[in-house]
Amino acid sequence: MKTPKAIILTVVYLILLIVAAPGISFLKPSLLRTEKARSEFRDDYGPLIERVARAAADLHRAQRPAAQALGGFQPIFRVRQSWHLYRDGPSTIRRMEVRVDGEPVYRTLDPALRWSEDIFRNRRIRPMAETLVKKPRAKNRSGLGRYIVDRARADFPDAAVVEIRSLWARRGQEATTHHRMIASAPSWTLEDARR
Repeated sequence: MKTPKAIILTVVYLILLIVAAPGISFLKPSLLRTEKARSEFRDDYGPLIERVARAAADLHRAQRPAAQALGGFQPIFRVRQSWHLYRDGPSTIRRMEVRVDGEPVYRTLDPALRWSEDIFRNRRIRPMAETLVKKPRAKNRSGLGRYIVDRARADFPDAAVVEIRSLWARRGQEATTHHRMIASAPSWTLEDARR
């Protein structure tokens, strides 16, 4: 009973190793597909290396349908990492600021101005707020803007003006208003305003 089990496990491990072969997923599917490409590779690196590279390329071409048939999965020896996570950060810092009757009540990452911060920092809302700050004509600006105005009217019932500002600054410099929207009583219609 131990021998068949060992054989089955070995076969399964070999199949998984082939389907998720380390480094194979970095190869282009067109690598060494034509005789001309194989001949040039052979001239540059020799026949032995050409045979190994050709076997790896063929394995990669065979591996893709096999991985998809098995449901597709991450190769076991490769972690997909986005290297832009390790930058120094953006050169332009953008923050959203909400003002009620001229007084700031919220500013992105400002510990003193935290009105509705739990909403704006929510993982589903945060990208919309960041887009609203980044693009003057963002597609989501009217929906998010209406939400901010409605919430501000509920939390500040005596308010006459609600303003949403996009503050931009270079690192180490004072922030300035890049674009903004204003809604005022009695209509509470959001309008774009000059800086």
